[in-house]
Amino acid sequence: MKRLIGFELKKILKKKILWITFAVCLIFQLFLTSASYLISSRYVDGKFLETKADWFKTDRKNSENLSGRKIDDTLLSEIEESKKYIPLSKDEAESYEYLSSDNYNKKVRPYEGVNRLVQFMLADGIEKGASYTTVTQKVLYNTRHKGQEKLWDSSKLSDSEKEYWQNKEEKLPDVFTYKYGGTFENLVGMGGCYYICMFVIFFIAICITGIFTDEHIRRTDQLILCTKYGRIHSYIAKISAGCIITTCMALILWIVTFICFTIIYGKGDFSAMVQVTMVSLSLYPGDITIGQAAVIMTILLFISSLMFSIITMALSELLNSSIGTMAIIIVTGVFIARLVMVPENFKFLHKIWNMIPINLLKADQGFFNIHLWNVFGAKFTLWQMAFAVYIITSLVFFLIGKRKYCKYQISGR
Repeated sequence: MKRLIGFELKKILKKKILWITFAVCLIFQLFLTSASYLISSRYVDGKFLETKADWFKTDRKNSENLSGRKIDDTLLSEIEESKKYIPLSKDEAESYEYLSSDNYNKKVRPYEGVNRLVQFMLADGIEKGASYTTVTQKVLYNTRHKGQEKLWDSSKLSDSEKEYWQNKEEKLPDVFTYKYGGTFENLVGMGGCYYICMFVIFFIAICITGIFTDEHIRRTDQLILCTKYGRIHSYIAKISAGCIITTCMALILWIVTFICFTIIYGKGDFSAMVQVTMVSLSLYPGDITIGQAAVIMTILLFISSLMFSIITMALSELLNSSIGTMAIIIVTGVFIARLVMVPENFKFLHKIWNMIPINLLKADQGFFNIHLWNVFGAKFTLWQMAFAVYIITSLVFFLIGKRKYCKYQISGR
């Protein structure tokens, strides 16, 4: 088996299309993670303000300076004090003179990250027509709870789902502590596992589909399938080789992304709450940290990559067509999955749709989706259920492909 797998790997690695596709995916991932940092600059009123690199460094420094502070009355009062230096006119607040001034850079900008978070926590909970001139600790967290209730109602959660999340919410501290997410936050964001997943799917569709079909097209299957190990051993070797190549591709992209993020954003705090590192998740009631989320997403990325690899190879054997399989994987696995949105009214389909890897690894859509699966009375989030679904799906397609490959008859052409 070791020799068979080695032989299959050798055949795959000799294909030029594999190296071209890998190079293109790697370049695009590097561009998406680093381009704005390396080559972009900020211009205001036609005047140069700062490079994107300086922008990121300043925001990172400000966030790290505030990291570890509780978002309580003391910090909120400092934020309110900083707002006195913001011009009332929107045009003035966005002018070069203001954005380059000491008032902005030394008194307002240091609090922008936390202030943005506070505004998100307040946004969905404020009653229509109401406003707060002064935000206090009590107002902030009470308004956040009101926003959660609105979110749960608009998402049409059942009473048991609300009870589940209420129990999770009670495990969170009464007063949040701000911590800088750094690399972990960006791995969870779109630039991390989400983009890697998308490029891996393209790589699989282009490079893995030919593992089985090339034999039939070139008619070398007549030689392979009549040998002692031409059936089940050959099938396992091909599947193993495809999975190894896919895993290596995903691993290289992940390592490159991790290094880029660490250089640009710093490591960050593993224990930071997702509610304070990702402002769009400020209402999320789960007690998971940003570091844990990054680790779980990474594991799901690799499991889903293996699943797509096995599905692709099984489909290519069933259809006996590389082009047809490539079209199915790319169109359904990327384009349709991203372009089509299933409303929350159709709860079952909504949950199924958001468990597709490209959707699940988009943090605010799938991974932190608040709908739950009820399995014999036990509640599971979408990402928890995905582990079992991806493994079972991989096994099913492995067996379907095995049955077709082992019963294939040369004379049937």
